[in-house]
Amino acid sequence: MIRVVAAAVLFFLLPFAASSEELAAGISRDKIEINSSFKGTEVAIFGSVEAAIGEVVEGDRARDIVIVVRSDRLSRATVRKKELVGPVWINREARDFVNVPEFYFVATNRPLNEIAARSVLEQFELGLENIVFGPAPGVIGGPVAFRKALLDSRVASELYAQHDGAVSFMSTTLFRTTLALPPNVPAGNLRIQVFAFHDGQITSSNSMTLFIEKTGIERALSEFSQREPLFYGLTAVFLSVLAGFLAAVAFRERH
Repeated sequence: MIRVVAAAVLFFLLPFAASSEELAAGISRDKIEINSSFKGTEVAIFGSVEAAIGEVVEGDRARDIVIVVRSDRLSRATVRKKELVGPVWINREARDFVNVPEFYFVATNRPLNEIAARSVLEQFELGLENIVFGPAPGVIGGPVAFRKALLDSRVASELYAQHDGAVSFMSTTLFRTTLALPPNVPAGNLRIQVFAFHDGQITSSNSMTLFIEKTGIERALSEFSQREPLFYGLTAVFLSVLAGFLAAVAFRERH
């Protein structure tokens, strides 16, 4: 009897499940290993989106696609403003920000402001201007100029990127883009989210994880610095002083 009831329920639910939109997504590789010879790499992100059965979507584009890649590690960042005092540049003002993603990438098939309203983009943190991070506790205010300087710095170091129009459709349903990972990409997990939009609203989404792992001496040093931070710092200072001393000795011997 239970099987009969379950079958009947499934029979009535199937039409509704089958009629919903389907968004499938994948990546060309799900693990990146970083070592001393790592020069950066590229990862292909691709997928397909099928409209609901019976839905008629007009135009060449069945859906708009927004792909967001961000690290699961958040950090604290300090932005300093330099001023020229006489002949010397000095730091006069600084702002601390918290909950700053260490890596952020967004790609779309057309400009974000044409895909959805600002309120929707802010809700899902889509676009560099909509990343949510704020002043550190105890800090009053977070001037726009300092926030912009932080974003510009991350973009210059290739840790942040926004590419409008970088998602290309190979058909009305198949899409693809390329994620460029710089040599300084931080270790950790990168969460990849794919959003399908229609008429300014999200109709479906999918998510994946890309694992970034250090290997070899880089991994050993990273684990050592986290396990013994004080000893690691002292060792780094000692090696720096030793290197300077040996360089001075070598320079004296040559002259």
